[in-house]
Amino acid sequence: MANRAPSASAFTAIIVGGSVAGLTLAHMFSKAHIDYTLLEARDTISPQLGASIVIMPNGARILDQLGVFEDMRDDFITKMSRSFVRRSDGRLVSWNEWPRMVEEKLGYPCSICERRRFLGSLYEQLEDKSRILLEKKVVDIKHEKDGVAVRCQDGSEFRGDLVIGADGIHSRTRVEMQRLAEEMGPKGLMDRDKSSITAEYNCFFGIADEIPELIPGDSHVSTDIDHSSLLFVSQGSNAVTNARAGGLPQWFFFSKMDRKYSGSSIPRFTKAHMDQQVEEFGDFKLTENVTLKEIIKKSRTLSYLPLEEASHEVWTFGRIVCLGDAIHKMTPNLGQGGNQAIESAAVLTNCLIELLQKTSDNKPELSVLKESLRQYQTLRQKRAEKFVHLSAMVTRNDALATLKHTVLFLYAEPLSGEALTAFQTEMYHTAPYLNFLPLPRHVTENETWKQGIERVKANDIIPRPRL
Repeated sequence: MANRAPSASAFTAIIVGGSVAGLTLAHMFSKAHIDYTLLEARDTISPQLGASIVIMPNGARILDQLGVFEDMRDDFITKMSRSFVRRSDGRLVSWNEWPRMVEEKLGYPCSICERRRFLGSLYEQLEDKSRILLEKKVVDIKHEKDGVAVRCQDGSEFRGDLVIGADGIHSRTRVEMQRLAEEMGPKGLMDRDKSSITAEYNCFFGIADEIPELIPGDSHVSTDIDHSSLLFVSQGSNAVTNARAGGLPQWFFFSKMDRKYSGSSIPRFTKAHMDQQVEEFGDFKLTENVTLKEIIKKSRTLSYLPLEEASHEVWTFGRIVCLGDAIHKMTPNLGQGGNQAIESAAVLTNCLIELLQKTSDNKPELSVLKESLRQYQTLRQKRAEKFVHLSAMVTRNDALATLKHTVLFLYAEPLSGEALTAFQTEMYHTAPYLNFLPLPRHVTENETWKQGIERVKANDIIPRPRL
């Protein structure tokens, strides 16, 4: 496919990465009439990696604005309803229905689905798929006089006004941004960010075959010292034809490592490492009866990775900006990684629209573009950092990281469904949204959402351009 040559007057963005952040950004740019090309290194837009994604109301509201959520909800998303907490021997500690209660308050479900199906749906619902280019692994980014050039491993080059790194925790875009900052100054700007990525836990995860005793919509957390598990049960593919098919387990097993690693010292794991852990913790129960050993035997795919965390200080330099895991990577225990990527994409789009509205020829000066990108970071950074820290807190709480965690788990009264609902609702209803698209009626007529929207506006959390 020939590289697209945009018109001289068009502002053109190059999105690097076709996962959650990149594909939602593609939808937003399409709605905002911002020209873009998306470069994805893989040969498929929805790889089978054995991963799941949780869509909470803060992410669902934005997806609904884009017109893509309804098809997902009707096709493959499973609403979460009950939440169980257990000891590692399967004994029940507490349970409640906070996911159902949150849905009653906000009108959107707390939901779970396979990541590959979520990405496939985002791709299929794009009107212009020609802008998504596969097997385009970025290797180099250069600032030029009036723009930026991106070179891929296959020798192809793409030019535009802005490069957006949506390429995950090991972002090539972020690495190139740090390199350019070193070359162009100011000196030391990126020094701390080079070691921002840390890992204190490892995790193996997968999606297993349907287990009859598991009920779709349930979630399970099992807790032990330095180890924990998380299991979501979604609707299985055989549910329509076989009522006894049971639920599809999408699960994680977390272990604390011998120390906290950072940067290049973070270890990588082999199947032998995983087999050793399974042998040691095979009897760990993810539900009342399902053990780690059993669920691994039933799993279609398995991944074993360090549980990396990062909250970078510098999100943008020159004509480069990052979002999602490339700049704010959180653990999965709170279910906010994908939702925070969607939020960042929304705020970045809002800022770019505001910028382009002020530019008569759609070609803003570099100084003005840089100010808009700094505005995006200012509007998003504090909230994203909050979710990185909250996710880390939940991970360590579930794994009884300290004596205090253990004492509280054993002797303190568990949080009620009402308390968890209030906490979750506070996180969601104050979230940013796309302010150039209408909000759904069930949002604008919902008192809880309306209160959150007023707080967002009062705190100037998002700019308010007019189209």
